[in-house]
Amino acid sequence: MRSLSVPVALAVCTYLRYLASGDLQLTVGDSTGLSQATVSRVCAQVSDILAAKVPEFVKFPAGADSALAKQELVPSLVR
Repeated sequence: MRSLSVPVALAVCTYLRYLASGDLQLTVGDSTGLSQATVSRVCAQVSDILAAKVPEFVKFPAGADSALAKQELVPSLVR
């Protein structure tokens, strides 16, 4: 993966703004001084970086804990 073409702080803030606002990439780019193409590239790169970290930080229940979690979750989804 290539390194980010913009400073990391700007890349992360741009990605978070895009996700939080629901605005078009062009609009986010206008507010951050980046082109739509750069916003698109930054969002893809930051998303890939975060996705690679998921196994390190997100743990799903296993074994008996998994069954208990399903029992607790399913009724809340049916409502």
